[in-house]
Amino acid sequence: MRVLGIDPGLERLGYAVLDSTRGAPSLVSYGLVTTERSDPVEKRLLVIYEDVRGIIEHYHPERIMIEQLIFARNVTTAMMVSEVRGVLLLLSAQMKLRVEEVSPSQLKRIICGNGRAPKAQIQRSVQCLLGLSEVPSPDDVADAVALALVGFART
Repeated sequence: MRVLGIDPGLERLGYAVLDSTRGAPSLVSYGLVTTERSDPVEKRLLVIYEDVRGIIEHYHPERIMIEQLIFARNVTTAMMVSEVRGVLLLLSAQMKLRVEEVSPSQLKRIICGNGRAPKAQIQRSVQCLLGLSEVPSPDDVADAVALALVGFART
């Protein structure tokens, strides 16, 4: 099985591709899709669409795990992330991929055993679970790796 985890964001979108090797997940690829803050939103959304489409076409995941939007204090940020999520959901539908959403507390509970775990604990847990030599960073990438791991935990 191959899972694509995505931590959506307009300026930085973290992604991670995990594959199943003899029943255990292994990290295939990870990174950031970035957009220029000075560009119009529609151009930034197009960059995200094209880059994520390229990732999907290259790695052929069976499903996509996306972090569920929990309304934050910053309404502007929530709106921008909602627009990115809309692009990702549209792209997934076009490519006939199953999408699963995971709330931040579910992710923390599954990966760390604690629904209120801090970011650093998520990063260390991901490092340990995958036997990585270093902690995935930045946070957007670590969250994407954790999301992909949740995809394996739910099978």
